[in-house]
Amino acid sequence: MDNIVREVLKTKITGLKATAFQEALDRIYHCIYGETGFQRVKQKHDGGSDGIVNGEIVLAAYAPERYNLNDFKNKVGADFKSYAKNWESTHAKWEVITNLEATAQMIKFVDGLKNGSPIVCIEGLLHKIDSQTWTVKMAIFRALNIPDHYLSNDVIATVIEDLIHVSNQDASFEAYERPVYIQDKIELNVSEENIDSFLDEYEEYLAIFSLISSIVKSRSQGAVSSIRSKIRSTYTSLSGSFEKRLVRLVNILSQGKSQDDYYSYNMRIVMFYFFEQCLFGKKPKSEVDR
Repeated sequence: MDNIVREVLKTKITGLKATAFQEALDRIYHCIYGETGFQRVKQKHDGGSDGIVNGEIVLAAYAPERYNLNDFKNKVGADFKSYAKNWESTHAKWEVITNLEATAQMIKFVDGLKNGSPIVCIEGLLHKIDSQTWTVKMAIFRALNIPDHYLSNDVIATVIEDLIHVSNQDASFEAYERPVYIQDKIELNVSEENIDSFLDEYEEYLAIFSLISSIVKSRSQGAVSSIRSKIRSTYTSLSGSFEKRLVRLVNILSQGKSQDDYYSYNMRIVMFYFFEQCLFGKKPKSEVDR
């Protein structure tokens, strides 16, 4: 995540107190581990558990209205006693999750309660979220009611950077301007039964093209030239209908992130942008004349 996105997420999480933080933690961990990997525990009569990860790690959430070391020790100490009584015999691991910055005293106290038990502070929680796929990160942002555009800007920038990384040849680049020939180009390349849906998809993506253009123009001429050459050569190497080649192009360029639905979705948007920019596909006379 870039600095702006990270700060938005950090501000959101650190602003949650008491049960609001526990409820948010439930949503975050559910997004990360799914129904089978994370077990919610009712806040009342929880027996010292604020959630269970992978059937073995019992969580203790801590997000006070105002931090005080003695209060921390009292709350976390009480949670550990309940855990030891109700859960330790069947769930050997225990960890504390907080939206605070962890101090040395907090870390030492938790380790003293159960040797080797970690305290996951706000930085650790942010790192855990950042290490997830873009699909999971978007699910977390939505679960926390953070607007999509914060993360969508970040993923588009990442797609461009990844394309730069896998591209290494030269070609010319022309900045974004919606072309007058696009209707002709779509009709020439897309099968008749798919034209309407392709046009709808194109219209949906147009709102993002200015962002892509801004990001692309901020990169070096050589890097963008390499992207264009990589896309063109990859598309040319494929066979089949335009639609099938486009799907394969997105899959290939997404590389190890092809199973990350949100990343692949944004890679497809970027491919639509470059399709519009004369990069691949059959060219109608109106485009050639241009």
